Amino acid sequence: MDRIRDYLLRALAMTKSCVVVMKYTKDEPVTRTKLEFISENVEQLGMNLASLKGGFRLPKDYIHPEDRNGFIDAVSIAAETQANFTYRLRLAGDDGVIRNVDVSSEYVDYDADYYMIEYVFQEIAQPVETAPSETLKTKDSIGRILTKDVLADEALGEFFGLFAKAYGLYSTIVDQDGHSIFPPVGPEAYLGYYYDMFERPENQEQFESIKRSALMQEEAVYMELRNDGNPDSRISAVPIMVCGLHLATWILCSHDKSQTAALRLASREQYRLGELISGYIQRAIMAGRRSNREKELEKQLEFEHKQIKALAELNDIIREDKADGLYRILKQAAGLLDVSYALLTRRKSGRDSAEMPEVYYSLTGDIPHEINYEGFSEEERIQIQTEGYVVDRKSMTNRIRVSVFQGLTRAAIIVPVRITDEVVGKLVFLETRRERVWTESEINFAKHIAKMIGECITYIETAGSKKSGGNELLGIFHQLTINLFIKENETGRVLFANEAMNRNLGMDFVGQDSRRMIPDGKEDYESYPRTLLESQEPQQSIRKWRRYINELGGIYDVTEIPMEWIDGSAATAVLLRIAQD
Repeated sequence: MDRIRDYLLRALAMTKSCVVVMKYTKDEPVTRTKLEFISENVEQLGMNLASLKGGFRLPKDYIHPEDRNGFIDAVSIAAETQANFTYRLRLAGDDGVIRNVDVSSEYVDYDADYYMIEYVFQEIAQPVETAPSETLKTKDSIGRILTKDVLADEALGEFFGLFAKAYGLYSTIVDQDGHSIFPPVGPEAYLGYYYDMFERPENQEQFESIKRSALMQEEAVYMELRNDGNPDSRISAVPIMVCGLHLATWILCSHDKSQTAALRLASREQYRLGELISGYIQRAIMAGRRSNREKELEKQLEFEHKQIKALAELNDIIREDKADGLYRILKQAAGLLDVSYALLTRRKSGRDSAEMPEVYYSLTGDIPHEINYEGFSEEERIQIQTEGYVVDRKSMTNRIRVSVFQGLTRAAIIVPVRITDEVVGKLVFLETRRERVWTESEINFAKHIAKMIGECITYIETAGSKKSGGNELLGIFHQLTINLFIKENETGRVLFANEAMNRNLGMDFVGQDSRRMIPDGKEDYESYPRTLLESQEPQQSIRKWRRYINELGGIYDVTEIPMEWIDGSAATAVLLRIAQD
């Protein structure tokens, strides 16, 4: 058990996660709670384990004051609905660090009086919504973020070190706060002391002076070293500037007369070399940006090509008389957008909140969670009904995350589905697996799919109406006492025969080639004067003629009436009356 416990603790530490279980009393406010369990690695998130276990503090006390009330409201909703949710917030640790954290909750029914909620706190790298005072405001702050990404190249550090070794000097690259980015290099006799000197708080004032001077002059800063007790110690420093930002300071140092003489020579080249390295890094960054833009453009063009192909295929699906047309459209669209769910919601009870999935596609096969449209503001609901609503990593708020999507969705596109300008439903794409930002191409594609679904619904309902009307018409034909059948224009195949016709020729008449019994009749039609109607397009006109029909054993007046069969294909109704004169 100890091995399993240690393994779990290591796993939690690796994922920067900790587990908290809180016990709540039913029918009491969620603020009345008791700590049931907490994993011992909470200190990695800045919480004091002894204080929590001793009952002096609760985990919620570590939540940033601006996020605390919203989280408590989310817990109240979860307690009432017994729902699970995910909430993004900031933790203000005892170590003074503000951490961005995702809190996943799971409701557990305990007994008649109590219930528990299990929380997993996981630190995330992405920034959350912060107050304006906490946003980056200076180039210096931006430089701090870029320094490690840009300069964390071992080959670059080795280059600086080789230059220093060539002169027998000590070298390091330090960030804006004077902390080494690469391990210092130089003579071993002074290496430990040199490193320690730049880390000590009492030397920060000198470093700030060096940094200010390096930024103000167009040559290396050359000055005495303070606080080392050696009158021969000297320092030379140049700034590393990239895209106008001060990322780091390159420092060379000497500790005796021979090293100081070498430093005087090296410092003359140091500034120029620092400029060249800064320019090299800047060009590499710009080239990387161009490469990224090219990759993004290539990715966008590939997606748009797939869009065109998919839209053509989906257009064919609309015209097919198959019951799964809407599902196939959703499946293809979801695959192209790479989302967890695609669903068509339709109003069932006259209220948006009651809209339920009528058709859906699920990547994992499970049922998509319900969307609470009442959780949107009035302005947002209007936007959904008019132009659609898009939410992703850039725009997701805790209010939307919890009140609309129950903490289960990380990005969504909601587009109205219209038929002749009337909104009949909503097309929804949900992503629950990862954070993402929708591209303009993806949003436009979703709108195209919504339009296609509107067309598909129209086609299905129209075809259904035609089938219903056609069936009623066939019922009337059965009541007629004259012989009547319907043939397919292209093949002459009999599609339908009324009861009178079936009595005379048998039930197997349907499906046969009607032209064996009655040819097209054009030769007889020309000699028969009583044409009821002839339009400018003869193939659409009502035709009538008289002929002897062997199968019926008599002379009949034949009337052909153009019509549309139930499936929409061209057909002709043929009426046969026994000749009276």
